[in-house]
Amino acid sequence: MQETRLQTIVGDNFLFSSLTDKAKESLCQHCRIIKLKNDETLFHQGGEANSFYIVLEGNIKLFRISPGGQTKVIEVIKKGGVFAEALMFMDLTQYPLNSAAMGVCEVLSIPNQLYKDTLLGDPQSALKVMGNMAVKLHRRINEIEILTLQNTRHRLGNYLFGLAPDPAAKQCVVQLPMAKQLIASQLGMQPETFSRMMKEMKNQGLIEVNGAEIKVDDLQGLRQFGH
Repeated sequence: MQETRLQTIVGDNFLFSSLTDKAKESLCQHCRIIKLKNDETLFHQGGEANSFYIVLEGNIKLFRISPGGQTKVIEVIKKGGVFAEALMFMDLTQYPLNSAAMGVCEVLSIPNQLYKDTLLGDPQSALKVMGNMAVKLHRRINEIEILTLQNTRHRLGNYLFGLAPDPAAKQCVVQLPMAKQLIASQLGMQPETFSRMMKEMKNQGLIEVNGAEIKVDDLQGLRQFGH
């Protein structure tokens, strides 16, 4: 049952979908599942980078600690997401970030060297993987553009809009996927700025806040917030 589950996970992922069945089976035999408790560390910045990971359950945060002790969230990896995979193509031997579980979490650990050897043995699959990674890079560039070119109101409005199950709806209820201070960090703003923007949205009749639950009364207005 475990092997079947791993083959399904590996087969659906963009880094593995172009590999042969034999290559996938070989990789699965050397992968391992790691279970993490809330806030448990997976790896530290500067740690030896021997593996990359797929999130099976829960969320993983990638972050740095500033000299002043503040946590700067770089990215939150959700279920099905891959992280630390670029390091093996850059010949980097250390993780540049910290990673920790947000709640109970499961990740699949894949050995870097085995994956690289698999690609070297099948150049055609390697080219397809490069194409898939290029698509991911374009998405990341768009995310960076949002953080650098949009103001704080626009960033927060877009973030909350992105949580809506139906972007064409007029109203909906969404759950914040993590603590508000972590969302603020990911969006490149101070927690007090985040709180001020949320209050402004509430005063404009766009949202109602009940802890981590946000009732959106005007979804399209939320998207335009800050334009």
